[in-house]
Amino acid sequence: MKNAPRPYRNQRLFRPKQRRQQHLLEVSLRADKERARRFRRAAGFIFKLALLGALSVGAWIGTKEALRRLVWENRTFYLSNLQVRSDGTLTREQIMAAASIVEGRNIFLYDLSKVRTALDALPQVERVEVDRTLPNRIDIEVTERQPIAWIAAPGDNDPTSSDRSFLIDARGYVMRTHKLLPDYYSLPIITGVETENLVPGTKVTAFEVVAALELLRLNSDSTRWQVRNIDVSKRYCMVVTDRAHAKITFGLDHIEQNLARLYRLQEIIDPSREIRTVNLFVERNTPVTFVEPGMDESADASDEAAPPKADPAKPADKPGAATAAKTKPDTKEKAGKTGSTPVPASSKKGEPSSGGKSLKKPFHP
Repeated sequence: MKNAPRPYRNQRLFRPKQRRQQHLLEVSLRADKERARRFRRAAGFIFKLALLGALSVGAWIGTKEALRRLVWENRTFYLSNLQVRSDGTLTREQIMAAASIVEGRNIFLYDLSKVRTALDALPQVERVEVDRTLPNRIDIEVTERQPIAWIAAPGDNDPTSSDRSFLIDARGYVMRTHKLLPDYYSLPIITGVETENLVPGTKVTAFEVVAALELLRLNSDSTRWQVRNIDVSKRYCMVVTDRAHAKITFGLDHIEQNLARLYRLQEIIDPSREIRTVNLFVERNTPVTFVEPGMDESADASDEAAPPKADPAKPADKPGAATAAKTKPDTKEKAGKTGSTPVPASSKKGEPSSGGKSLKKPFHP
């Protein structure tokens, strides 16, 4: 019995070396032909590279010349319509000088971000909007800081005519202006602040100044009580002088509550009586003084400040008469001391008379 055939297996018929030799193709090439073929390939690459460079340079020169003729030197794009709007004291010339904008130049020569940065650097500028509209228009809208008070330097009675005083807005930024609007003359004055270190465009962070600005903001809509002067020199309170020359003392905190107490006090007090001082720094039993009707406060202050004048000595006829004058009481003076002072008609029953001086009365809020 013959053995069964073995299954077919993929067997290598040659060794690896023999198999490599089978796939070799013997071709004989001449050296000059191979050299020419390589030269043609290198020349073609160099030609393509040079052509690409020439096209790039030509495109760049052509584009530059086209931009010069169609854009940069085209009078259609020359700035001829410059719209400048400002809600404050800055003039058109000042804004153009700060932004370095000149009419008649190409509109694309101006970098709007740099123009906006230059205008933002002005102390009185709060916000700037710059827009470019083709072909020849630029719009500049400037929103200036609106001052709400003066910061007067020590010793300056009139901050409007002083170079050391500043205007301040509601956010605390100080500024100066070369043109005074009529509204600036009636602004409240904040005194007691050292102005030597203040720089226009910077923000004042002193706590007493911030409190004064808060008081002005809360009282901005009031028509009954108007602030004229705020003295913050004490650093722990504010002495506010209103249009009627009354002095109101506020603390540096709880300003809204103290202002409400003042409003209630004005509603309670008889309108015919004039307030002289109110100390809202005291939370309970608020001290309140009044000016007596018919008395001039400035005259009283000047009389109190002036030293008493001595009566001229009368010549004594006799030595005994002078001694008698010293020992004998003056009947008129005695009667004046013992007599009662008439009560003013405006005073209420049960209130003591002050003889022309201010009356002090505690106020219970």
